[in-house]
Amino acid sequence: MQLIFSFDTEDYVDPASNDALLALAQLHTKHEVPATFGLVGEKARFIHACGRSDVVEALKDHEVGYHSDHHFILPNWRYDPRHMPAWVNEKDWDSAMDRLLAEESRGVADIGEIFGERPVTQLRNYGDWTPQVMAAHARLGLGVHAYGPVFHMTDPTPIWYCNQLQIANPRLMYENYLHDFDLTPQEKLKRHIADVQKHLDEGTPRLGWVNHPTRFIADHWWEEPNWWGHCDDPPRKDWTWPERFDAKTTEELLWIADELIGWVARHPDIEFRTFRDLYEEHRPKRVWVEEREVMALAELVGDRPAMVELNGETYSPAELFGLFTHWFGAPEVAEDRTCGSIHPLRRILGPTEEPAWHVGGRASEWLVMDAAKDVEMFIRDHGRVPARIKIGSEEIGPGAFLVALASILRGDEGLEVRIPPTDNLPEEYAPGHYDAIETQGFPMGYIQYQGRREELDFSAIRQHAKWQYWTFKVATKDGGF
Repeated sequence: MQLIFSFDTEDYVDPASNDALLALAQLHTKHEVPATFGLVGEKARFIHACGRSDVVEALKDHEVGYHSDHHFILPNWRYDPRHMPAWVNEKDWDSAMDRLLAEESRGVADIGEIFGERPVTQLRNYGDWTPQVMAAHARLGLGVHAYGPVFHMTDPTPIWYCNQLQIANPRLMYENYLHDFDLTPQEKLKRHIADVQKHLDEGTPRLGWVNHPTRFIADHWWEEPNWWGHCDDPPRKDWTWPERFDAKTTEELLWIADELIGWVARHPDIEFRTFRDLYEEHRPKRVWVEEREVMALAELVGDRPAMVELNGETYSPAELFGLFTHWFGAPEVAEDRTCGSIHPLRRILGPTEEPAWHVGGRASEWLVMDAAKDVEMFIRDHGRVPARIKIGSEEIGPGAFLVALASILRGDEGLEVRIPPTDNLPEEYAPGHYDAIETQGFPMGYIQYQGRREELDFSAIRQHAKWQYWTFKVATKDGGF
């Protein structure tokens, strides 16, 4: 069984949290068990400001990941709504991306500066269950989204969604028993070991152990004195931290971690991984697709957008859309057919507004191919599938356009092309994905919104999550070229 230890490392209020972080990193190094420490950008700056070079050096023995710039907590008074969760919830796609890229780029850059290597993993927190956040993080070079989207939270199959490698699996955590003080440290350890052994006995392929270093020093969350309904955006100089455990209690909790890490380190059936390891195995390597492969991919397209597999490699509906559009719409190909011997594999996003739907009909092949020229320029300008494609005087959706282009490539059509009344939402890879998007909670209504989650309407975010299913595909370990 594979085991991934990860730490949501976010407390930028209490200096004592740096000591707990140091101790945990050193324990993992001592037992030669790698871990992923996902730092909030402000936490990295906090460690730096506190002069904790010992913490920085200890973390370098492990994967240093990312956990948003401010844990999506701090308000930005230049915006209305001032908090990022509400902004993403209420604004259009491009407005959300503009703000996310402006604010999140700071944390990614600062972690790279302080630790000497830019992170590739985002450990999911409250705000980044949304496709806008995933897409922004992907653009910033965060290739992995740990713990998965709402429709893929425990399935260990690596997938691509919003251009991030989504790594999910069943998860355990110290916090299951850490603060149950009716149990002795020895009893807590025994339960932790039993939980891991149960997964080994059941044949779980990969298990996550998700943790928060700050929980080793306090019984309350680090944000709680300053947010969570107690007060409203206090000035930073007035921030306080929760009451700490006494030194003996923290020592006992760290003893549990030491013993557990030692136990799993000695277990012959446990293999340790980090999210960076998995990214290196699955990261995109293919840059182009040969002409013959494009033709073969067209043969696999049915009557609705869907992921397809060719020679052990998978292609998302958005990737297929980009390939077929380039074939017919790239001006370079029209000028010099040798440019069409290979086509760029572009990891574009899905549509970001309501796609057009058409009852179906027929159009001249010339009109469809002419429309591809405009669509190609749209892809180059926006990096996504357009929601509406104009063919003559009619508008059709991307689903119908994809199916029509595949049909022309297959040679199914004559001078007129059938425009089918195609669904614009791709076919689900597994039944229930769209239902999960509709019914699972999007915990963006946290902290400031704890007492009024019912006031937040997540319907727009849910719709964006469905549209970005155009980017879905199962991850493979392809060679590419």
